[in-house]
Amino acid sequence: MRSHARLIGAVLSACLLTGCSTDHAPAKYQLPENVQYNYRWTAATGVDLTSDAAIVTRAVIESALIASITQTTTKRDIGKYTYPGYTRAVDPAIGDQDNFLYNAWSVSNLDAWGPVHGTAYAEIVSLQKSSDARAPRSVDALACVWFNGLSISLSSPSIKYRSLFEPALAPQAVKMKLLAPQDETPKLTALGQGPARYPTTDVFGDWSAESIEVNSSWWAARASKPYQDPCAALPVNPVPPEQLATTTVTFYPAHLPTLDPYPGWPADAEHPTGTGK
Repeated sequence: MRSHARLIGAVLSACLLTGCSTDHAPAKYQLPENVQYNYRWTAATGVDLTSDAAIVTRAVIESALIASITQTTTKRDIGKYTYPGYTRAVDPAIGDQDNFLYNAWSVSNLDAWGPVHGTAYAEIVSLQKSSDARAPRSVDALACVWFNGLSISLSSPSIKYRSLFEPALAPQAVKMKLLAPQDETPKLTALGQGPARYPTTDVFGDWSAESIEVNSSWWAARASKPYQDPCAALPVNPVPPEQLATTTVTFYPAHLPTLDPYPGWPADAEHPTGTGK
């Protein structure tokens, strides 16, 4: 008993000398378990994937898909799995009654029953500063996203993986209006590349999204609206031809390849799990 009391006394003395706290450091951000895919980003000539505007564009799109496939898109739970800073910088632009971004990639369309593997391919087509003198800090971003390289785990013992549903297999054109900070000196460049699959710190900085719109040839055809697909005119498509040709529901004996991310995120806590092939 005396030795126990002496031990407690020693601990208390150490706390007085060094400072003890019952508080725990907040856990670093981690992807949800069913997100097993990586992103391979490309860019049109003249677009820098590690510029501040490009980093924000990438983080918005990657976070939005995570929210969609985890069904955490309401105001109450949107920040559960999205990248740090997303709810501050992006979600205010997406109201509960005007959340087409999430509707376009909803779980019913993506059919995310189990873990999603493979590689999402995306290209930033353009980043243009607004010509409107009333909005000098506004940046118009256009990106094309392909989900043909993703496969979903099924519970069936005979059919283990399948592609996403048809609406998600058409190129997704994402248009955003971003608002740059007052001080437009690049500050995020160091946060926009590395071997990690996702960022563990806020990569949005003082940027914010004012509006986001998603469209595709599939949705336009369903609505019987004319549509000039900006993704169809790209000189080089980043999706491997054998996957790009898959535009209807397809079943696979193994999940599609999960390539290493590019340009990825800083390796401060997490390392890629892709094959690198």
